[in-house]
Amino acid sequence: MPIVFGEALVDAFADALVPGGAPFNVACHLAALGLRPLLITRFGEDEAGQLLDASAQRCGLSLRGAQRERHTARVEVHESAAGHLFEIPPGQAFDRIEAIPAVQASAGLGEPRWLYFGTLALRGKTSRHALAALRASAPHRAFVDLNWREAGPSAALILDLLHDIEVLKLSDAELLRVLDWLGLPAVRGVPQPGQQQAAIGSLCTRLGVRQLLVSHGADGAAAWDAQGCCTARAAAPPLPRLVDTVGAGDAFSAMLLAGLLRGRAPAAMLGQEVAFASLSCGWRGALPAQADLYIPWRQTLGIDRMPPPTLP
Repeated sequence: MPIVFGEALVDAFADALVPGGAPFNVACHLAALGLRPLLITRFGEDEAGQLLDASAQRCGLSLRGAQRERHTARVEVHESAAGHLFEIPPGQAFDRIEAIPAVQASAGLGEPRWLYFGTLALRGKTSRHALAALRASAPHRAFVDLNWREAGPSAALILDLLHDIEVLKLSDAELLRVLDWLGLPAVRGVPQPGQQQAAIGSLCTRLGVRQLLVSHGADGAAAWDAQGCCTARAAAPPLPRLVDTVGAGDAFSAMLLAGLLRGRAPAAMLGQEVAFASLSCGWRGALPAQADLYIPWRQTLGIDRMPPPTLP
């Protein structure tokens, strides 16, 4: 069972409230694919929290690892032709994920296990302590999706938190940002398999990264090994209809993690990861309204059962 740690929230578009938060989205996708993630998060018992409850139930996601309080985090999404701007106020529920219940919820999951997390929830000291406790509680393989936000932790804090990472996923813009933080040369453009980049090898060495995945938006994605060699590249399929790109990176991460859980190498799943991310741009928000959309993807992963019922 994978552990998914971090924020659950609602994205406030101009016309609707939509469930969101990268870890919540990834956990919902995994559950709908017939896997059993444990989501460690914190959100409210208000109307927005009820929306998250309903989305989790629709996907078959257990919320037994979710901590509760009065108010759910809310992010204002400002849409424009240039992209999305996320307004994320401080002091949200996901900043207060507590360590003791987090470790208790994860006890007995078996070893080794995958632990997915991003960086936004780590801006809060309480949540940082909770993640540190989880990482210290049992052997695990870390999968980090940087998912950088202006309202998140500082660069120095993020670099301090990133260590011993099995898989690191970055967007091409995030790759430039992390290379700059580390004082390394910029790496631009979409690589071809076999291409070497010393800067990427240095990034992997400095952060203890074993495999690096870089998404390039409409140009697909690339996989790199720890020595800075591009091991695979996948182009994005044609997009019949663009609704919005919110959650496309989460869809990519979810399919990547699903493949890892099924014993697939990231490079071998790269085409499916890119295709699922592209598909997600055709619905509003991060999660689809129809669960039957996941059926062919479960077949791709060799999962022939429907998602398990949610647990209390």
